[in-house]
Amino acid sequence: MQLPWLDPDEQGAVVQALVGHGLIKWSNQRNLPLKSGGFTDVYINLRDARNHPPMIGLISDLYASALRRLHVDRFLEIPDSVSCFAGTISQMTGMPYITVREAPKVGRVAKAQTIGSALPGTRAAIIDDVITDGASKVIPYQVAVGMGLDVRSLVVLVDRQQGWQKHLADLGIDLEVWPGMTLHDVRRLLITSGLMERCDPNLEARNPIIVALDGKSWEEILPIIDPLRTTGCIFKVNDLLIAEGSDRLLPNLMTYGRVMADVKGHDIPNTLENISRKLRKCPPWAITVHASGGQEMIAKTVKIFEGTATKVLAVTVLTSIDQTTCEEIYRRMPIDQVMALAEIANRAGAHGIVCSPEETQALKAKYPNATIVNPGIRSEGTSADDQKRISTPGGAMASGASNLVMGRQILNAPDPVAEVMRVLNQELNIH
Repeated sequence: MQLPWLDPDEQGAVVQALVGHGLIKWSNQRNLPLKSGGFTDVYINLRDARNHPPMIGLISDLYASALRRLHVDRFLEIPDSVSCFAGTISQMTGMPYITVREAPKVGRVAKAQTIGSALPGTRAAIIDDVITDGASKVIPYQVAVGMGLDVRSLVVLVDRQQGWQKHLADLGIDLEVWPGMTLHDVRRLLITSGLMERCDPNLEARNPIIVALDGKSWEEILPIIDPLRTTGCIFKVNDLLIAEGSDRLLPNLMTYGRVMADVKGHDIPNTLENISRKLRKCPPWAITVHASGGQEMIAKTVKIFEGTATKVLAVTVLTSIDQTTCEEIYRRMPIDQVMALAEIANRAGAHGIVCSPEETQALKAKYPNATIVNPGIRSEGTSADDQKRISTPGGAMASGASNLVMGRQILNAPDPVAEVMRVLNQELNIH
């Protein structure tokens, strides 16, 4: 997929215009039905531009600009989402166009699936309003290819990011999709402008669950965090910060919820200071550093985030380390090593501690105001995977945990939203 053909300023202006003319609907409850099935929180309806002549000119100009940059000789429109723009686009570009019906129209003489024609080999692009799973683009593409046209591109205003890549690839359709913006761009603009809530603020304030998004790309996590946004979860990222870069990832991810930048910093103080300065440009909910990096390293990180709401959380002994391994590394029992590292973190001014549920009660007793984050949280009967010192959500909270890190149990659930709400309601009594 190419980069959007609208720059950020243009995207903002378009969304504002669509909002102003009622061509976008949004709902924090994700109850807006889609033609392709399912529900969404944002629905874009270009068909109703017919009732707003200024929008016909504006949107037609956008498509015309994109088509000129593709250097095509024809375009194909799919009724009826962009039908009201097709004639205007044709006039603006000087390009003839072809209308492709979903099914052939039966007349007195013959069946016709297209209006308009072109010589074989003519280079053409398809235009439509949005793309979801790509199903509605298959027939127009096949018809165009059957006419002998050289069709390489699909131009849409919005990519809804709902799996069209796999669907088209499975059908052997090599079509370059070129969107003006993504649904994420639209959602981000609606939220940052105050028109749409990220989620229910009360639920967000009460939800202690941190969803670990480890080992996944931005494209993989987007369909996950989109519906999870409504639950008020915190999202934990580590390797994704490296893959995407913090400058890009943090503001994008914060559209969907609070973010725990799990960098687990462990280096000389100057290096952690540099890392923290980069993250401070868009301060996350929390950043993690290893307490074993020492008091000076932690203190410098804390200082960088002064004046923000970011919590500096000190990692003690990883929950993947059992007692035997802990004694091999530190020559101490886990509880003793955790308490020693927590003391260093406390002296450095850290806001909280990352530890296993096994040490939480002792830590809470000694540091009652500290934020205590427990990884390795699993519901009863759930696989421990590679975690050694674990607990149930209810057990961890009863011991004094402030937040619970849960990953695979939620991500691998048939319905991640339902699983989060089940844990909140049934295991934590949060409604």
